[in-house]
Amino acid sequence: MARKFNILQIGGEDLEPIFHDKKNVYIDYLDPILFTFESGYEEAIENLIDEVGSFNLVFIQTTYSQELMKVIEIVGEPYTIYVDEKYWDFQFENDSRVKYKFIKPLIYKSTDELHHKLKSGAFTKQYGDKVSPIKGEVNPNFEGEFEYLGNKELVLSGDFGESYTPIVSWNQNLVYDKNMMVQLWPEFFVEGNVDVQYVIRLIPFGSLEHTKDVITLTKDDLNQPLELMPRPYDANISIVVKAKGTGVVHLRAIHKRWSRAEMGQFIMGGQRYNDENGEEFIHYFNPGDLKPPLNVYFSGYRSAEGFEGYFMMNSLDAPFLLIGDPRIEGGSFYLGSETYENSIKKVIKETLEYLNFKEDDLILSGLSMGSFGALYYGAQLNPRAVIVGKPLVNIGRIAENMKLKRPNDFGTALDILMSQEGTFSKENINHLNKRFWGKFKQNEVENTTFAIAYMQNDDYDDIAFDDLMSVLGESKTHVMTRGVPGRHNDDSATITSWFVNFYHIILNNQFGRE
Repeated sequence: MARKFNILQIGGEDLEPIFHDKKNVYIDYLDPILFTFESGYEEAIENLIDEVGSFNLVFIQTTYSQELMKVIEIVGEPYTIYVDEKYWDFQFENDSRVKYKFIKPLIYKSTDELHHKLKSGAFTKQYGDKVSPIKGEVNPNFEGEFEYLGNKELVLSGDFGESYTPIVSWNQNLVYDKNMMVQLWPEFFVEGNVDVQYVIRLIPFGSLEHTKDVITLTKDDLNQPLELMPRPYDANISIVVKAKGTGVVHLRAIHKRWSRAEMGQFIMGGQRYNDENGEEFIHYFNPGDLKPPLNVYFSGYRSAEGFEGYFMMNSLDAPFLLIGDPRIEGGSFYLGSETYENSIKKVIKETLEYLNFKEDDLILSGLSMGSFGALYYGAQLNPRAVIVGKPLVNIGRIAENMKLKRPNDFGTALDILMSQEGTFSKENINHLNKRFWGKFKQNEVENTTFAIAYMQNDDYDDIAFDDLMSVLGESKTHVMTRGVPGRHNDDSATITSWFVNFYHIILNNQFGRE
């Protein structure tokens, strides 16, 4: 049975009728009058949670009271609680529980807008996919130059004319999902005196009609993702890019996600960042029990966009931060512009400051591609520990190994080599490898514990473990290791088990957590 999206409404007019068309929603109503006349309401709520599960959204339409806050302590996961703006006041603002559960007022201009906002995020799963620039088809009448750089980008340069002219269309459509708010993020940037337009057409499934809706977006419209409002039909999303002027156009992936609007990116409380070239990372912070350390988990390779590791990290009870990289095909190893990389470090540092933790009240972790992020930024942030599984550090070598060690497997490494270096020469391979070691070797890591679970016959980065041990051995840092027979994608279950075991050991020995 599919898991339902559970809503608890406290006060106000019962909103259950507005969800009648959403079969995946369960809604329960709590009358605030019970706070005064019924002493057993807390136990009743706990029994309800045991029966239906935790609440994904709590919507409050009543005044602040200590009884209400007791209920919130029972039912409220971070980011899931919203107070009708009509009832929001200084008492909510000044309550520490509001701060640490990230309770917010829900602002709206009309009843219809309120209902729209409540319904928009009422789904349990996260979803995101993309269409690659490699699926783009250049207008045969374009007289300039163009080049496909794998899944990274399609680059067009030249004179695009004085008026907007179609330059690229995609031979693969995205899909608009019926009754969902859908977010589109076209990743692109331009150089020179050139302007672009994205023309988006919605074509209903199985319809003999022409295009249902047409949306034209200019460069300035695309500083933030486009939100497509819910519509009562499924449709193909057809996209054409137009350009005018002279210069260079870099067209990258077009991302499509189910949107929760202001309630979060992918999941409740999720956030996104993009740099000046439109390159993104996503992040989610959960305050846990507000006690050290802050556990940071870098997602591994994911062709499906969204967060990874939520339940694993949540089970540790401590504050945690999830970071994901949705670029290229399934991630770009958290490498990017100076702005991009500094912003990842900024998110981690600001989260430590929010928790009032010391610099080393920090563990960075990740599996496979995520191990690169943990080690790369771990060398720059002075964490207490770095925990990784299936470490990958020599990205150039991963690309090089594709030819003989794993033909046609994990071509993403070639995309990253091309995007970072421009060509596939031996010099570029070595230079990309040094991108990691330049950071890792120049920083002091002797105060950081490293826990490494690795594959003994890794066919992606076959020298990663030996290279790491060579450097860490010289620094005399504390290292815990566990080798598992097999290639990179073999026996992930054992690696993950040791990854979690290392977490428990370090949390217990260095932070006094049971």
